[in-house]
Order: sequence, then C-alpha cells, then structure tokens
Amino acid sequence: MARFDDLPADQKAVLQLVLRQGRTYAEIATLLKISDAAVQNRALTALDALGPNDLEGFDDERQDEVGDYLLGQQSASERAATRDYLEASQSARDWARAVASELRGGGAAGDDALPEIPSDPAEVDEAFDALHARRAARAGQERSSRLGGLLLIVAAVIVVAGAVLLLTGVIGGGGDDNSSTNSAQATTTTPTTTTGDATTTVEQQVNLTPPGGGKAPLGVANVVAQSGKQAIAVVGQDLPASGHYVLWLRNGSKVKFLGFFPVVTSKGTNKGKLQGIVAAPSDLRSYTDMLVSREASSSPKQPTTIVLQGKLKG
Repeated sequence: MARFDDLPADQKAVLQLVLRQGRTYAEIATLLKISDAAVQNRALTALDALGPNDLEGFDDERQDEVGDYLLGQQSASERAATRDYLEASQSARDWARAVASELRGGGAAGDDALPEIPSDPAEVDEAFDALHARRAARAGQERSSRLGGLLLIVAAVIVVAGAVLLLTGVIGGGGDDNSSTNSAQATTTTPTTTTGDATTTVEQQVNLTPPGGGKAPLGVANVVAQSGKQAIAVVGQDLPASGHYVLWLRNGSKVKFLGFFPVVTSKGTNKGKLQGIVAAPSDLRSYTDMLVSREASSSPKQPTTIVLQGKLKG
C-alpha cells in the first residue's frame, strides 16, 4: 500500500480535481485535453496503489467498480448496485475503507467528499443498539431544562420504540409509510410508559426514508405525548458525517424549522448515527411531512438537500 503523497503527480492531480472540486472524468478530460478513459485509468490506478492487495474474492473488475463509487463517478442505479455489493462483501468494504482512510489522511478528501461505506448488517445492529443503551438516560437529562420531566420518559421511548423499529426491519428497504404492512407493524410496537400519575404514549411513528428510495440512510420519528405535552424523538443510521442536519415540518410550500441535530460523526460506534429530540410545535397537526435535511448554512430558511422524509398522519 502506498501513501497519497507518494503517488505520481498526474494521479494526485486527478484525485484532487475529483474529490476537492467534484469534477467528473469527462470534465477533467476536457481540462487536460486527454480521453475520459485516460482520466479514469489514472484515478483507478492511484486507488489501486493506495488499497491493500490480494483480498479474497475481490477481483480487479470489482475493485474498479468500487473505485468509481468512492470517487462519485457512477449513475444512481450503479451507485445502488455497488452499495449492495459492498454490503455483501467484507473484502470490498475492507478495501474501500483503507482507500478512503488514506485519501482523508493524505488531505485529498474531507469527510464530506466520500460516500458512506456500508457496514455489515450485524455491525449496524450492534452499534445502533449500543448507541441507544448508552445515551438514552443522558439525552433526557441534557434537555430536561426545555421539556421538563417529559424528556426522561421520551429517552426511554427512543430505546424501546426507535431501536425496535430499526433493528426489526419495520422501516427496512425504503418501504412506503402509508402501506398497510408498515401501519400494522407500527401499531403493534407502540409502547405506553407510566411514571407516577403520568402516562407517556407514542402517538405516531413516522418511517423516514430517502426521497429517491433505497436502503440507506434510514430513520424513524416518534411523536410522544404526556400530560398534554408533545415531543418528537428522531433516530437515524447510515448518514454521512456532518454537523448540519436539520429537522423540518412541511405542508406544501409551508415549512417549519425545528432545529439542528447533534453532530453526526464518521468514526467509532456512533458513526453515521443521527439522534435528536425536540418539543413538538402546537400546530403539528397542520403539517403533512417530516423532513431531515443537510444544510450548508447555519441559519437555513428552507430545506435544501433532503436526506430523509416521511408522512405525518395528521
């Protein structure tokens, strides 16, 4: 395995144009007055040098496919197919992670320049379960000044309802929130928690899926009520690292900003995990959609890049 700094100058230049400026092979070919194939060859040869060799069951053709995926040079259908392959192949994931690490470490790419490398389903389950188990109580305590005693109960609801939904596949596969199957499953898993004289219930569960469909990212939102107060608890998985995820409500052209989520990280057991909780607005019933967007601005007026969405039931 080579280091990024050790690559030939022409290969480093192509990778930097792709990852730092978002250029396509065709655009770089025009800029350098060479063929598209020559640009692709330089990019993939560089990735080959950065990655480990002789991984079992991972041939050159598949390596080039994953290389194009990392560099964002595939169509939507090709990206989906490559992601499915990465989910199924440990060798492909190991190669992709090693290459991505060297690209970031060498300064060729930041966290936002590279696509998410999917985890093995067993790894996702384990990490997601651990996330809720460690953070549920602390999440309620940190926000208790805003939502009072309701938050301690909602933290438990995130664990019971959110983890059960995600890990048992209720929202798996990008299904339609309005389907009879998902509605039935959501009804049977809705918990009721009693503390003292107060009963906390999940009034509805909103399955959050990518606007264009697909298996990732995925999320679920619980609208929780206690003593006449409501809160919205959201969890998600497989999101690119960022500190700019925002929760919105929408009805046609009318939108309401609810707030930013805590930072989604790119490392450790919390990698790619989204979690947040906020008091529900009094006009919640007037909105039809719940959105999670990724924003460049710290004061967005409208959702720009929507990564998850789901239907409210009114």
